[in-house]
Amino acid sequence: MGEPTDNLASIIEGHDGTTTALIEGDTEITYAQLREQVAQCRISLADRGIGGGSRIVLAAGNETGFVVTALAALGLGAQVAPINPYSPSPEAQRKIEPLGADLFVLGETAERLADGDYGIATVSTGDLVNPVGETSAGEAPPIASVAATDVSFMLSTSGVSGVPKVAMLTHGGMAWVQQSLIGDGDQQLRPSDISLGVLPVAHILGLNVAVLATLRAGGAVVLQRRFDSEESLELIRRHGVTMVVGAPPMWHQWASRAGAPDDGPSDAMATVRFARSGAAALRPATVDRLERIYGVRVAQGYGLTETSAVVTTGRGMNAPVTSVGRALPDIALVLVDDNGSPVDVGDIGEVVIRTPGQFAGYLDDPETTEMVLTDDGWFWTGDLGVLDDDGFLHLVDRVKNIVIVSGFNVYPAEVEDVIMQFPGVRAAVVVGKAHGVTGETVAAHVAGDVDISELDTWVRSQLSTYKCPTDYQLVDQVPQTPTGKTLRHGLSS
Repeated sequence: MGEPTDNLASIIEGHDGTTTALIEGDTEITYAQLREQVAQCRISLADRGIGGGSRIVLAAGNETGFVVTALAALGLGAQVAPINPYSPSPEAQRKIEPLGADLFVLGETAERLADGDYGIATVSTGDLVNPVGETSAGEAPPIASVAATDVSFMLSTSGVSGVPKVAMLTHGGMAWVQQSLIGDGDQQLRPSDISLGVLPVAHILGLNVAVLATLRAGGAVVLQRRFDSEESLELIRRHGVTMVVGAPPMWHQWASRAGAPDDGPSDAMATVRFARSGAAALRPATVDRLERIYGVRVAQGYGLTETSAVVTTGRGMNAPVTSVGRALPDIALVLVDDNGSPVDVGDIGEVVIRTPGQFAGYLDDPETTEMVLTDDGWFWTGDLGVLDDDGFLHLVDRVKNIVIVSGFNVYPAEVEDVIMQFPGVRAAVVVGKAHGVTGETVAAHVAGDVDISELDTWVRSQLSTYKCPTDYQLVDQVPQTPTGKTLRHGLSS
């Protein structure tokens, strides 16, 4: 089992109780109040039978209820599987079924899921968490001792094949990334930092970098439930936000500055000292425009769900604008060819890494885990890149068949499965299509006798909006290899 280590739930312990931990709307919660709410929630969860080895599904947005419930469940030794609270019920059911969960917890933002039948006990965060100042009867169970290798969070990811998987993240791996971001020096997180929590917490970058790492540092998180560019700029200005982690579409919208003069400077990000973009490539022109308008230099980084969010960073090292920086200390990174041999500088190879932030494997899928994770800890990412003479990594392609919409992975197989359920569809293939705002959008090529508007209505009832095709093409047949495998190459053009 490994040596006992600090439970992730302990990240809020020891900080000055009078300092602010969370800001949501007009409500500010101190560390003392947050600790009190988490302890009360541990009582509520324990009363419902949640303890060591239990598993909860948590459908909540960037809201106080998510933070409190997740830390309370972890504190009992349970595992937490966050899912998108804006999902339609059928999608949530597909996510929940393979998890073998003991409890489904709905946040305030999960209204769409309230009436579904998920086959397990369902409760709202409001039923688990008392308002600030109201206490529960009884004494809260102590924070459970766990091992570094024990699973903490379970997040959806693509796996190397592009097929949806559930990555099992550990207490030790998540904590290592958090501690690496805190570290020492001017570039690291401090107790005085204020983070904008706008990336969804069901996304590893929003969860581990924007929220949990900030709380471990003793800083404050400003929660924004759904991204709105003007509202977020106002939140940054009003609260003196110092750290902004966003996906490329967010940075593109901030660069566009809707309603503002095209090239006029703005003080909206005057307090920001830590600006990072991740999840997909950020165009150099956008980086330059952001620096011209806001005076911030956005550094790109690279990471995966399987690495607890971070592999490389360009912060504080004058990285080329087209690169994602260098690997963090203690992370080994090499590029290899099809035979597994290291490639020369300047040549394309698959990114293979070994990191203390490594995941524990894919849930109930030892075969795929063995394919991508070696016994000595090397993880084969499925991403292709080039290392330049200065050791900066430049990503050039991906082996995985995934589409990245607004920084979020869309798995073609999941969308195709939904389309194939519609009467009259004989075959379907889903690919990515370039989009000026979201980076990519989903395009579907469908063979069959169907009405596209009716098909679109069906798909939207089954999938989150960002996964739904924005372009449908009726075709006589989808291209296949002689062995019957779908050919995606060229269909996005």
